[in-house]
Amino acid sequence: MLLSPYPLAFVLSLGIGVIAVVIGLGGGFFYVPTLSLIFGFDQKMAIGTSLAVMVFTSLSASFWYRRQGKILYKVAAILVPPSILFSIIGSYITFFIDSRILIAIFCLILTLVSVEMLIPRFRFLTEIRIGPSFVLSTNVPAQGVQPITRIYYSHLLAWGAVGGLVSGITGTSGGAVLVPALATAGIPVHYAVATSLFTIIAIGTTGAVTHAMLGHISLPFVAVYGTGAAIGASFGAFAASRISPDNIKKFFGVMLLFIAILMFVEKVL
Repeated sequence: MLLSPYPLAFVLSLGIGVIAVVIGLGGGFFYVPTLSLIFGFDQKMAIGTSLAVMVFTSLSASFWYRRQGKILYKVAAILVPPSILFSIIGSYITFFIDSRILIAIFCLILTLVSVEMLIPRFRFLTEIRIGPSFVLSTNVPAQGVQPITRIYYSHLLAWGAVGGLVSGITGTSGGAVLVPALATAGIPVHYAVATSLFTIIAIGTTGAVTHAMLGHISLPFVAVYGTGAAIGASFGAFAASRISPDNIKKFFGVMLLFIAILMFVEKVL
């Protein structure tokens, strides 16, 4: 552990907050590795702390996305219940799994997300079209149209559950599942990102409380990372609609793959 870790922690979280909102992944894919590799956190402590920090990130981003009218509240309301339930389940699972196995799972998810960023046609999930559905209309000013999309409840419930489970086990936001799930259903990407981040408020809070009960949270780092992340997320939400995320995703796709390899070599082998 560094003698004076907090200034570096603040700077890192500030940058991660911007990145997390622009690419829509909530930040956990960067919070967990920095806490583990730079500050020497045990994987379980890194997971719990990361989930608590993401509450700050998602709250800050959601404030701005609400003002921009990009949060789809009906979609979020359907995603939240299964996300919360499976976030709790995932968080409790970490209590019974060895840290090295958790790191291996994290690296696998990281690799899948990286490949999806680098190869947009790659999807590790598909649309579920079973049972009742509803019609959703979203305004995309730049395109001058109002896309009409039919969303299936089963799709949101199933992938909301998967997102919550992934979040609880890995300490990520679940955005790596939620954003592509919403995009696969036909929701424009900026709306998918905003709605995912709004949903992450509930996922992060639930997971963080569960991990706190298990003793897996560092409050000083939550305070420092949370402050930096909230400020960074505000800048990210303001800039997200003004830039194309494609090149950014490619760059961070490579970075995430590098982090996955580094963590696996350093912590598992």
